Amino acid sequence: MGDTLIIHFTNNLSEPTTIHWHGLRLPADMGGASVAQNPVQPGETFTYKYELKEASLFWYHPHVRSNEQVEKGLAGALLVSEKKRDIHKRIRKTKQRILVLDDVLLDENGQIEAAFTGTPEEVLLKKINGRTGNTLLVNGRQMPTMRVKSGQPIRWRMVNVANTRFMRVAVPGHKLTRIGGDGGLLETPIKDMDDVLLVPGQRADIMFIPKGKPGTELIVYWKDTKRGRHSIDIMNNGMVIMGDDEMDGNYPDIPLMRLVFKKGHKHAKKLKLPKHLRTIEPIDISAAAETTLRFGHTMPMADGTIKFLINGKTADEVTTDDAPDAQVGETQVWNLVNMTGGDHPFHLHGFFFQVLETIYKDEDGNVLKVVPAPPLENVDMVNLPARNGPTGSVSIVKIAINFSPAEGLTADDIEANGGMAVIENADLSIGKRGRSGGWQFHCHILEHADTGMMSFVEVFQ
Repeated sequence: MGDTLIIHFTNNLSEPTTIHWHGLRLPADMGGASVAQNPVQPGETFTYKYELKEASLFWYHPHVRSNEQVEKGLAGALLVSEKKRDIHKRIRKTKQRILVLDDVLLDENGQIEAAFTGTPEEVLLKKINGRTGNTLLVNGRQMPTMRVKSGQPIRWRMVNVANTRFMRVAVPGHKLTRIGGDGGLLETPIKDMDDVLLVPGQRADIMFIPKGKPGTELIVYWKDTKRGRHSIDIMNNGMVIMGDDEMDGNYPDIPLMRLVFKKGHKHAKKLKLPKHLRTIEPIDISAAAETTLRFGHTMPMADGTIKFLINGKTADEVTTDDAPDAQVGETQVWNLVNMTGGDHPFHLHGFFFQVLETIYKDEDGNVLKVVPAPPLENVDMVNLPARNGPTGSVSIVKIAINFSPAEGLTADDIEANGGMAVIENADLSIGKRGRSGGWQFHCHILEHADTGMMSFVEVFQ
């Protein structure tokens, strides 16, 4: 933390691309999103340069045709380590591993399948549910082996880079302790977890003590989680019937990786972690303005088309008049309303936020259930759960956001400048900043984002 990172990027693809630095708080013209940077054309170069302000596990990926470019492997992890004084020595001295969790959809020839191929039913399923891969990967390898010592604590820094797949990871016979997530360390460890769930784009920092006899193996599993998958039937008359996938949440476990126990025991019986990891200040919402964003989609059509929407518009349809805005330093509460029968992992560029509560309402607006705030945490991802009822019912995730620059950045660094013209006129070679037309937010099921479920917020001085 505190280093300046300089990336000299050359696009050797045959199509435009960018690099989005997921989770990092940085100047807007370094963010790699379409409202922050013109795509880098084939053969062109671009230099990303920014200071690393916060310690956590972040990641990077294109923000142009993301559902295809990420699926083909353009993604990686970026670990920003804590300063020694900011982390307890029991954690600092624990051996850590980065686990990049992914899946890919391979065809019969072992090649990555082109996006949205197949029958109209299959195309609609890939759009409505997202494209789920048939091959799971950890650090780019199928069913890799990790050698561990029984009784020796380990720390896993995990990131889910899959297009769609929710990664629920379980180590049979072991309890996990989560010590951090998107925005770094938690205030207090969360102990005795049976598994850890990461929606696409999310990170987790976990610790546990592997236990087993030397020479034996232990299989780590992916487990399914209910997230509102749909079935699709296209009738002879062209009518599309969208139903519920009866297997949703009950798909069989899949082996993910193998732990092999080496010789040598340290015989640790339990993790000796401090009760307090760091202090996180809650965002003061006493004077916060509220914004409501509604996540939905059109009815699927027999020709395979469907649009994903935020406040009734696709990303291509959103203008600066539609986009929410904020003043630098302002605090807002956003009501993220999921009107659909499927989950949507929400991601905001450029800022952390805190989850306040989740409210479920029926089709008449009556409150069915309120889920209180989770343990205090700074995050850039939250899952918007499916509605809990028929059309008209909703779930509402309330989040608090403070639109201040990270320490060391200025208001100019994060200010929007009224649309794309400022990007067109930028010339970083002479120090003429582009800033941006705003900061994007979207569903991180990449097929949903690239089919329209994306917008932006303009931040002004």
